[in-house]
Amino acid sequence: MARNDYDSMTPRHSGRLISCVLATSLLALTLAPAGVARAQDDSPAPDAATAAEPTPLPEGFNKKMVKKVAEVIGEVRPVRGLPSADDVAYRVVDEDVFRTELEELFRDEYSDAYIAAEDDAFTRLGLIDAEDDLEELILSLYDSQVLAFYDPRSTTFSLVGPVKKIGGLESIVVAHEYGHALQDAAWDLEGGRIKELDRADAILAQQALIEGDATAIMYDWAARELKLADLLRVSAGVLTNRDAKKLRRVPTILRRQLEFPYIDGYAFVNAIRGRGDWDAVNDVWEAQPVSTEQILHPELYPKEIPIEVVLPDVAGALGPGWSATYEQTMGEMQIGVWVADGRKARSLFPVLPAQLPRAGAAAGWGGDRLISLDGPDGEWAVVWQTDWDTRADAKEFRAAARDAMKDLPGAHAVSGADVSGGLSFPVLVLVADSDGSLGAVKAALGIDS
Repeated sequence: MARNDYDSMTPRHSGRLISCVLATSLLALTLAPAGVARAQDDSPAPDAATAAEPTPLPEGFNKKMVKKVAEVIGEVRPVRGLPSADDVAYRVVDEDVFRTELEELFRDEYSDAYIAAEDDAFTRLGLIDAEDDLEELILSLYDSQVLAFYDPRSTTFSLVGPVKKIGGLESIVVAHEYGHALQDAAWDLEGGRIKELDRADAILAQQALIEGDATAIMYDWAARELKLADLLRVSAGVLTNRDAKKLRRVPTILRRQLEFPYIDGYAFVNAIRGRGDWDAVNDVWEAQPVSTEQILHPELYPKEIPIEVVLPDVAGALGPGWSATYEQTMGEMQIGVWVADGRKARSLFPVLPAQLPRAGAAAGWGGDRLISLDGPDGEWAVVWQTDWDTRADAKEFRAAARDAMKDLPGAHAVSGADVSGGLSFPVLVLVADSDGSLGAVKAALGIDS
């Protein structure tokens, strides 16, 4: 089965893994960035004693493969125009090793309690089905789709084998990954990575810059160095029918979190390049996008800044037995998935952004904050305060929210209430396990029934 390379630990389930995105005419998803490998071709010349000893080959590589990697790295450097990066390590690992390391990285980034709470929140909003296991969805998706990844703990770039040569597909992977290395040398990807898990929207925006930049580098390199026949050959081999069916079965929220940094990030970087090519992109690195809204609408970067929405202590107001288990800023992209309510996006060209149905109801987003709460005896509730740019935007979202909640179990309500205070055009979404819990939340927030 053909594999894709991957750069994102879903969302922002992104964190320490970084991979290479594949992208010719088909999308390749990845494990998101945190730090990138550095190139090893500028290392000092060995002394006479060392030179007599043969240099050990990277694990799983032969001399021809090493030579080809060095060739691609040399070609990528002038594409981006950044200073070279040093000390790139690489290897080939089998699927069992990859799965073990993937799970270790995942558990290092996310606690069991966090994943369980996000699973509950997504289920309560209807973003995943009740029988879905969020952790298993993420790990199984990566396990079947990843071609390569970078682990900043060991500073090693890995291809998931078997890999017998560095052909067209592998060269594209190397070009993308060395693009990350150049970024890392210039801006310290790990040091600048947003690590607060409750900032999903900002994390996705940051990933879109990182992956959009590397994808643009990859395309520029491919246009210079690969023949059309080679590109078509790679494209044809990227996804098998089995892979495509598996991706179609993935909940839309996870697929969008995975593809957004590459597809929409690439479109964003291209728009920025229209303002002054790579110099303009370099300026964006110094003042990075802060929301998926800025990525989806490059004309809003950098002036459109999200409003900070701060929720009151809802758990405290509800009383003993209630606790806040999950808090998040969803942002325009993820709100767009929610209001689409399972309706699929369509695009003639997989590497171009595909707009979900009712996406307009998420445009005009000004800011939001969501909290998921657990209560005694299995009670639960979700409180989601949003703010919008105009009254018309708020009205459109309210209508879309009502529609999206029609098939949700339990009880739910949407209103123009402002429990944060000082919002311009607020819309409050409430979801609960029962009418009793919903009434308790409204009372705790001081909302008239």
